[in-house]
Amino acid sequence: MEIYLIRHGQTDGNVAHRHQIEKSELTTLGREQAEKVAAMMKEYKPTHLVTSNLVRAIETARVIGKACDLIPETSEHFIELKRPKFLYGNYHFSFQSLWFYFQWYFGFGAGAKEGETYTMVRERIKAAKQYLQQFPPNARVIVVSHSVFITLFTAHVCHETKMSLWQSIKAFWKVYKMANTQVTPILFDETAIQGTCAWSAERWLEA
Repeated sequence: MEIYLIRHGQTDGNVAHRHQIEKSELTTLGREQAEKVAAMMKEYKPTHLVTSNLVRAIETARVIGKACDLIPETSEHFIELKRPKFLYGNYHFSFQSLWFYFQWYFGFGAGAKEGETYTMVRERIKAAKQYLQQFPPNARVIVVSHSVFITLFTAHVCHETKMSLWQSIKAFWKVYKMANTQVTPILFDETAIQGTCAWSAERWLEA
């Protein structure tokens, strides 16, 4: 099975480098990015389309669905990292943000009470993998998601154990550098030998 993880199109929150609400919408450029990646993905003849249930992802998926003649299916498995509401509007590298990331990694404070901890995200990744494995072996599945989830999914697709603090910092730098509508291909081989990883992440594609 082929899986194409696609980050949603640009939003005002992305431009400002701030934490954004669930209902943030695509900018004009974001819609243009969605149309461009949709035209590219049409060439891959996708069979299924799944999206996070956040507005920016749904808007991107609708554009892709129209181009590929697919109806998007929403799933909470692929939403962005859940953050406390007090972070909305704060810069990604503000003191409040850095403190939340620290709590997120170690699993206490606002990360555990109001947001989502690293342990919770890893459990969600497991559920997302089980969800995807239900598709037919010859399926080509587009998943519209978010930079944090895509980065952590690829990091943990074959390794469920916790990354070191330094590895996590490097992962979040990749999150920061991920372009809107970047495509990350993932392969799932249902015939993989038991004891080996059936998943493999490919190099990202550029629309």
